[in-house]
Formats: sequence, structure tokens, C-alpha cells
Amino acid sequence: MTDWRDPDFEFSKDLEIDVDVDLEFDVDVDVYVDIDKDVSIDICSDVDLDGNTAELTLDAQAIGDDTLVEAIVSVLTVDNEMSSISLHVLSATD
Repeated sequence: MTDWRDPDFEFSKDLEIDVDVDLEFDVDVDVYVDIDKDVSIDICSDVDLDGNTAELTLDAQAIGDDTLVEAIVSVLTVDNEMSSISLHVLSATD
């Protein structure tokens, strides 16, 4: 069988591409979140303290459209030696 295909092949193509894009993009997003949580916690504790004690009560509130409340607490208790509480609080609103 004789191979009729020509093994030498040349190809040439001139291309001219013109692209014009006019894009308008408008996004309007409304997000509504409605969270209804009901938390009920019962704590029963019988503590007989004899030694060191550290106590902290905290209330940090940020009320408004853009709010942030942050509390970082560190507690260290060493039996019959010390009790310590360190606190950092950030409360902001705009």
C-alpha cells in the first residue's frame, strides 16, 4: 500500500482580533438574620473555700449597627499559694 499523505506540511494564518468590552456591574444584597435562642442553664455548686480566692464580674456591651465585644480572660490558681485573674476587654461601636 502506498502512503498518499505528504509528510511535509506547512500552515500559515494571519489573525486580527479586536475586543471591546463595556461592562456595568451593580450588586445590591440585603441580608437579614433572625436568630432566636433560648438558653437555660442550671448550675448547682457546693464549694467550701479554705484559702485564696479571686473573683471577677464582667459586663461588656457594644450596642449599635457596627458592634464589637471582646473579652480575654486568664485564670491561674495554685493550691494553697495564689489565685489570679487577668482580663482584657474591648467594646466598640460605630
